[in-house]
Amino acid sequence: QPKGTITYVIQFQLFDVYKEQQLLGFSFPVKSESLRVVAHEISDLIYERLIGIRGAFNTQVAYITARKTSNGGKKYVLELSDADGYAPAEILSSTRPLMSPAWSPDTLRIAYVSFENKEVAAIYTQVIGTGVRRKISSVKGINGSPAWSPDGKWLALTLSHKGNPDIYVMELASGRTRQVTRSRAIDTEPAWSADGQSIIFTSDRSGSPQIYEIAMTGGAAKRLTFEGRYNASPAISPDGKTLAMVHFNQGKYQIAVLDRPSGVLRVLTDGQLDESPSFAPNGSMILYATQYRGRGVLGAVSTDGRVQQRFTFAEGDVREPSWSPYIQ
Repeated sequence: QPKGTITYVIQFQLFDVYKEQQLLGFSFPVKSESLRVVAHEISDLIYERLIGIRGAFNTQVAYITARKTSNGGKKYVLELSDADGYAPAEILSSTRPLMSPAWSPDTLRIAYVSFENKEVAAIYTQVIGTGVRRKISSVKGINGSPAWSPDGKWLALTLSHKGNPDIYVMELASGRTRQVTRSRAIDTEPAWSADGQSIIFTSDRSGSPQIYEIAMTGGAAKRLTFEGRYNASPAISPDGKTLAMVHFNQGKYQIAVLDRPSGVLRVLTDGQLDESPSFAPNGSMILYATQYRGRGVLGAVSTDGRVQQRFTFAEGDVREPSWSPYIQ
């Protein structure tokens, strides 16, 4: 206990009882304030040893919470928490709506949309450790749906300053933007492919919201979804093989996944209004926003649909989750 700080010695072993052998074993000192982090790290080690893929317990999620204020208004808070919903930390609060949080690949920054200027929405990036913000776009019309490229050098955006919502990409180093889609339809909700060479997005160019893919340099778009009259909010698994989306199914908006190699679509959730899917960095789980007892909460479902869980927070409506990449 140097200087009053309590230090624990953590020991754990993982045994194969049939082979009667130890698979993992560690012992190390840990300060009291780091116990949860170490527990997550141990869980990741065990998960990887048993399942064969890296665990995602020691990661974070970003989300927006809307809370009522004493004067009858609303307070919007951009928060980060552990992947299991514990230890929430406020990053930004505003009396005007905040939307669309998105992690940078190095987990050091968050991009989001803010309506703090009543005249027009703006897209910002913010350094998590310092709070330093950079305004990315506040052009006339829509400024929405920021999405980081896998290498962190570009942001995909939805802008409408030319009169129609289209997908653009911005080179962050120079601030230059380039238009990617050019249609009379509404093109929105961009998400990058795993290799960073193309963008998946939502468009109603077929008459109803469906998901398309286009090269980041532009050109012809390829339609990816055909089952059902509403498929939107695309999210791509880290290996690029699975596409998660909001799918309208029997009067309900639910989370579904499309296996890209086979083209098979499978509905994973059974809520009335499930939205904003976001993959864990190992691709094993999908985080999403849903409703429970009249409140906005977060849910998680495994990509095979077998495991489901719900996170209930202390107060407010929680929406628009974004699961972090692996913490650097």
